Amino acid sequence: MLKTLKRMLRNSTPASSKRPEHDITLAVTTLMVQVMQQDDCLDEREHRAIMQSIQDRFSLSEKEAEKHIKLATQAGNKANDLHQFTAPLIKAYSTQERIDIIQQLWLVAMADGSIDPYEETLIRKVAELIGVHHHQFIDAKIQAKASLQ
Repeated sequence: MLKTLKRMLRNSTPASSKRPEHDITLAVTTLMVQVMQQDDCLDEREHRAIMQSIQDRFSLSEKEAEKHIKLATQAGNKANDLHQFTAPLIKAYSTQERIDIIQQLWLVAMADGSIDPYEETLIRKVAELIGVHHHQFIDAKIQAKASLQ
């Protein structure tokens, strides 16, 4: 029985061990879409903030960015937790790049002119999951707010 279990474990390769760049793009986009959906109001300004952010970060065309947002929305709706979207970021990005992602999440939340408490809670949770400390979380919020003024 033990041999069977060992063989099964050797033959199974977790999906997370082979994550292409597409999965990183999907993970970041999904987190942004999740922030946009937190206040139950799908605001066009938040959508544009996501579009701009992923186009800049991943060098996507407008059509590609729209496709990623659609895929991210579907992935987020199917997800049971955030781990599948945050774990790849820890492996793929440095601490500063993860802080930049938190700042981009703040920009999405702020795009409609107000920050819903649910949006802030989600961003805080993502920050914790990707290893961004509280003071970095606050700094990212301040920098996002300053960039909008």
